[in-house]
Amino acid sequence: MRNVLEPHLSIILFRVSALIIALAIVTVINLCLGDVCITPEQALHAITDSKLNDPTLHEILWQIRMPRICVAMIVGAALAVSGYILQALSRNSLADPYLTGVSSGAGLAVAVAMICNVSFSAIPAAAFAGGLVASLIVASMARGPAGLSVGRLLLSGVGLSAVCSAFITMLLIHASSVAQGQGLFFWLAGGIAGRTWSELIPAFAYTLAGVVIALAMSKQIRLLSLGTQSAQALGLDVGRTQWILLAAAVLMCGAAVSISGLVGFVGLIAPHLARRLYGQDERLQIICSAMLGMTLVLVSDLAARTLGQGQELPLGTLLSLIGGPFFLWLIGSKHGREVLQN
Repeated sequence: MRNVLEPHLSIILFRVSALIIALAIVTVINLCLGDVCITPEQALHAITDSKLNDPTLHEILWQIRMPRICVAMIVGAALAVSGYILQALSRNSLADPYLTGVSSGAGLAVAVAMICNVSFSAIPAAAFAGGLVASLIVASMARGPAGLSVGRLLLSGVGLSAVCSAFITMLLIHASSVAQGQGLFFWLAGGIAGRTWSELIPAFAYTLAGVVIALAMSKQIRLLSLGTQSAQALGLDVGRTQWILLAAAVLMCGAAVSISGLVGFVGLIAPHLARRLYGQDERLQIICSAMLGMTLVLVSDLAARTLGQGQELPLGTLLSLIGGPFFLWLIGSKHGREVLQN
C-alpha cells in the first residue's frame, strides 16, 4: 500500500499547490459556464454584492450553480475518502465503494425509500443502512483463513451489485407512477442537477464527520497498513478500529449516494493517485484524496452539462467512461497483478 520511493518534500508541496490551483480553476469554470455564460467578474460581483440589481444572475448563481458545485464537491470528497478507507481496511488499491457493492446496497435502500415516499431527510439514513448491510455481506463472503481475499472481495461485490440491480429494476417496473419511475431512473444514472441547499446540508454533515474520523484515525490507518498481527503487536485494537473506519466509509458513501445516485470509480481513482503523488503521510493523502475527488466530479459534471448538446448527460455514465479504463489498466499493471494474487 505504500510507495517505496518517497517524493522529495518540495515536489510534494508543488503537487499540492498545483492540485489546489486546479480545483480553484475548475470551480470557477463550473460557476461561469452553462446555458447562460457568465464572466468571472460578473460571478464575483454577484457573489459579493448582496444588493445586486440583476435577479436573474443572482438566481442562476446562488440557486442553481453554487448548490450544484457544492454537491459535486461533497460527492467527490465523500466517495474519495470512503474509497481511501476501504483500501486501507482491505490493504489493496482495488477496493472502491462502487466495486465492493457498498454503493449498490446504499442505492437499493434509497430506491426503496423513494418508492415508499420517505421524506428526503431520511434518505441519507436509509443509504447508510443499505451500505452497511452490503459491506457486511461482502466482507463475510470475502474473508478467508488469511484475512480478506482481494479476488473474493471484488467478485462478491460484483455479485451483490447484480442482485441489488435486479431488485432496483423490479422497483422501477412496479413504480406507482410514470413520474416516480422516471425520477428513480434518472437518479440511478447518477447526477447532481436540481439539488438545493437544504438537500446538501445532511450530506455535508455526514461527509464532514467521516473525513474528521479518517483524519483523527490516521495513525491507526498507518498501523493497519502493517498488517493485522503487526498492528495488534503494537497495541492497536484492530477490531474496534476496523468497525469505526468501516462505519465512517459507509456513512460517507451513503451521503454521496443519497444526493447523486450511483456514481462510481471516484473512490478508486482519487485514493490511488493520492498515494502515488503525495507521499506517505496519511493525513495528507486523505486531504488530497478529497480534493482529487472534488476535481474529478467537477470536471465530469462540467462535461455532462456541456457535451450533451442541449441535453445533460448522466454523471455516472461519464465517470464510468473514465473509471472503467483506469480500473482495467490498474488490474493489468504489475501492482494490480500482485494484489489479485493475495
